[in-house]
Amino acid sequence: MNVLSGPGHGWHNVINANGITITIVGMLLVFISLTIISLIIGSTPYLLKIIERYFPEPEEEFSKNGVKKVSETEVVAAISAALCHNMKSSN
Repeated sequence: MNVLSGPGHGWHNVINANGITITIVGMLLVFISLTIISLIIGSTPYLLKIIERYFPEPEEEFSKNGVKKVSETEVVAAISAALCHNMKSSN
């Protein structure tokens, strides 16, 4: 016995309530939304090039031997992060 064949269930109720139309409209909305998201993701490199014209990244400073200049606080932060990672991985 089919569960959906009981009273209140059936294709006649779907047709009377425009269920097929609502389903098609919902599927089209999802398809169009995913297409727009895909186009935005695909055009991100071009958008970033346009944004870079107005907001350029600052150039990094290197010393004569090619090593980046860093402050003492950055060195301490890097050592602390390495020690913390080492402690977590050993547990």
